[in-house]
Amino acid sequence: MITPDREGAAYRQLAAVLRDRIRNGALPPGQRMPSEKDLHDEFGLARETVRRAMAVLRQEGLIDIRQGHGTFVVDTPPRVELSPGDSVTSSAGLTVTRADGEVETYPAGTTLTVAD
Repeated sequence: MITPDREGAAYRQLAAVLRDRIRNGALPPGQRMPSEKDLHDEFGLARETVRRAMAVLRQEGLIDIRQGHGTFVVDTPPRVELSPGDSVTSSAGLTVTRADGEVETYPAGTTLTVAD
């Protein structure tokens, strides 16, 4: 359940729910994402809140909007565990889950190095 007054903004909570569905296979690669209306109906959130959540997932490289066709789950790269001193660069952007559970996104071409 999404509660706008707890655990962050409602759009971030919705993005987290959808991200989990993508990662656990409930929304597999190539599948069309639920429409804004469907998500509005399911979660009772304003359409602008749904749009902001979808924008987060797009920025993270988890979904792709195909003009005139809809929004689809992309084939995501495997998760990688990094050790201190390791670096990673992605051409499609990076999504990082910190030890405290917070998710950060970085644009394509960003190189991250794990601190020692």
